[in-house]
Amino acid sequence: MTLSHRKILVIVCTIIVLLSVLTITSDCILLYSYSSLGNNILSENGKITIAYIVTAFVLVGGVICCAVLFFVRGAMLLRLQSLTANVKRITDMPDISARLPLSEHQDELNELAGSINSMLESLENAEVGMRESEERYRMLFERAPDAIIVIGLEGDESGVIVAANQAAADLHGYSLDELCGMLIHDVNTAETNKIADDLIATIANGEWVTAEIWHHKKDGTQFPIEIHAGLIKFGGKKYILGFDRDITLRKITEETYQIHLEQINKLNEELSRKAIDLAAVNNELETFNYSVSHDMRGPLTRISGYCQLLLDDDSALDPVVREYITRIYESEIWLNEMIDALLQLARITRAEIVSGTVNLSAIAEATLKELSLESPDRSVKTLIEPDIFVAGDSRLLKMVMINLLNNAWKYTSGKNDVLIEFGVDRTSFGPVYYVRDNGAGFDMKDAGNIFRVFTRTHDPSQFAGTGIGLATVQRIIFRHGGRIWAKGETGISATFFFTLP
Repeated sequence: MTLSHRKILVIVCTIIVLLSVLTITSDCILLYSYSSLGNNILSENGKITIAYIVTAFVLVGGVICCAVLFFVRGAMLLRLQSLTANVKRITDMPDISARLPLSEHQDELNELAGSINSMLESLENAEVGMRESEERYRMLFERAPDAIIVIGLEGDESGVIVAANQAAADLHGYSLDELCGMLIHDVNTAETNKIADDLIATIANGEWVTAEIWHHKKDGTQFPIEIHAGLIKFGGKKYILGFDRDITLRKITEETYQIHLEQINKLNEELSRKAIDLAAVNNELETFNYSVSHDMRGPLTRISGYCQLLLDDDSALDPVVREYITRIYESEIWLNEMIDALLQLARITRAEIVSGTVNLSAIAEATLKELSLESPDRSVKTLIEPDIFVAGDSRLLKMVMINLLNNAWKYTSGKNDVLIEFGVDRTSFGPVYYVRDNGAGFDMKDAGNIFRVFTRTHDPSQFAGTGIGLATVQRIIFRHGGRIWAKGETGISATFFFTLP
């Protein structure tokens, strides 16, 4: 019923009621007046009038009720019946996207229809969200790289694989239809089945379990997996949700690592034994070096003294004998130098490295200046890159520079326009230091031997030396964790390169 209908009905009913009340009131007043006068005829007529009025009132009331029922049926009952039918139709339909038709009248039934439409829209949105959420989780379930298995815990589904993803089927070599419906004990190995009931009982108590077990493939192959399983509920029933990962490669890696670790331990034990043996040999060698050096110095000193006495006596010696004694004396001096060099090499091997900042440029300048003072008649051009600082033992690195620059000075003695250089090449692997000269050089076929003890690449009569200087340099560089190598060309140049960490 619209607002206009309600207003018309209320006005009509009010007018009828007012007319009826006025009529009854006036008649009652007349009747009372006549009865007080004692007029019997009028009294009888009043009673008839009252009966007539009551009858009219009843008839008017009936007409009003019929009118009200007509308006109610036309304006409310029929629309309510239509609304109920539409709601039932939507309820019976599987699609809740349908909506109730709205009338142009803004009344309670129209508001009710609008509320039902809003409720249907909310339900539709909720259903769409639920379908999207279900689709996402189904996609995650089906496309997950790890195997996912759902196992029943109650009734006929107890121990049965009720759901699985494709990764689980591929992992076990079954089709998805074959795997779903199998008992979990059928894919467990015999060893796994011995602990399976305990794992299931633990999960049924609400705990999540992580364990490494073994499964069967369809072809009978056994393989290790890592499971992470826990309790879930669907529709009031309990299930086990398990995430399985094939760990075959990890097991192979662990076994390989264990084998390698055992091999490394054996090698370490062997190296330890060799280190102990080497330490013992070095101690024996050190003892031998000191013993030889001290035991030999006495006889050599006596030989040197006797030779000197004979050489000082000009009248007692034949010229040939004098020459022999001179050679003996020179050999003794050389042998003393060799012993000193060997002792120095042994001390370098044992010396403790005290690291600090060392200016190699300053050492090179001082060394070449001292060499120039010892040989003032020589004209040597030097190129020294300034401010080359390194980290290392200053005493030992000074020996390196002195040996390398002494070699350059010595092997350029027979040349004019001598050039001796010290510098650094800055490479992507770090700085490389070098000492270069344009002296006698050497053949590259001898490059691998020039750092060996007592190795000489030139005639000793032309260039004096013990053959230990470069071996000393190499040991010092190695002890600092660097490396050294050489490049040369006979009669043209020689360059010694070395690195320091």
